[in-house]
Amino acid sequence: MHNVSRYIFLVLLITLVHSPTGAKTRYNVWAKEKVRYHHERVQKDPYNAELRVLLGNAYFADGDYIRASAEMGHAIELDSLYAEAYCNLGIVLQAQSRRTEAERAYRRALDLDSSLVEAMAGLGTLLCRSLRHGEGIDYLAKTIELDGRRDDARFNLGVAYHRVGDYRRAVAQLEILRERHFEFPGSARALSQAYFARGLVLFDAELIKQALTFFDKSSDLREHADVRYAMGLAHLKQEDLVAAEYSFARAIELEPDHVPALHNLAVVYEQTDRPHMATPLLNQVVQLTPHLATIDAARNATYDETVLME
Repeated sequence: MHNVSRYIFLVLLITLVHSPTGAKTRYNVWAKEKVRYHHERVQKDPYNAELRVLLGNAYFADGDYIRASAEMGHAIELDSLYAEAYCNLGIVLQAQSRRTEAERAYRRALDLDSSLVEAMAGLGTLLCRSLRHGEGIDYLAKTIELDGRRDDARFNLGVAYHRVGDYRRAVAQLEILRERHFEFPGSARALSQAYFARGLVLFDAELIKQALTFFDKSSDLREHADVRYAMGLAHLKQEDLVAAEYSFARAIELEPDHVPALHNLAVVYEQTDRPHMATPLLNQVVQLTPHLATIDAARNATYDETVLME
């Protein structure tokens, strides 16, 4: 059984938070120092597969993927049954967008050690990014089952559920993630989108009150013009023109050329005897949509109630 500390899995769906230049410089210096340190260890013991993996990890942290993959390859040559080496090779290959080779490496790692959660998380993420969500979800769910602390896998699982339209499970996983790690990168945006999607399903089912609850949750996390527009439509369904007006107006503040919001706010103005406020909005609609040649055409236009996030 290898004693080397397992490599911390890279969250491939998340961009790193920007840090001050000084911090980046210190980090880079530390990464290069790790390369130097592990290189010296390998020179003293070149047939040690574990040291080769540690050196490969150091190269990877320093952004040198070519040398990283080479060291993982050396480790495998020295010990063809070293599961962690195959797993870390998969991580390096995945970072290089060499998905077929990365998948092969992850699967070999799992053949050797079926409980290796790093390989499960990596393979699950890779499959989801390759649009093979069903199989990817199975691996990510198994990862969390074996290690509930794997916030990276939980995030990717929540995103995958959202991609396949299972918004209930997407919300459930992302809510757990936020409870565990409130500031996990990308979690607020992902959960906001999941809430919004869940709200749209309820809206289509004519469950307006429940839909508004999810729209509110979505907007609390991340205000977006489409969410505000959807809230306006829901309020119109409830014949609450005051709330609808506010929502459509807010959508326009967030996105000035949001044509459906402009049109529907104009409708609200006309229904509340304020045609002088409706006319400028309808003129904007005409300008933004050339196929509507006149203000009457803009007034009588209809818009799909299905609202999608970007």
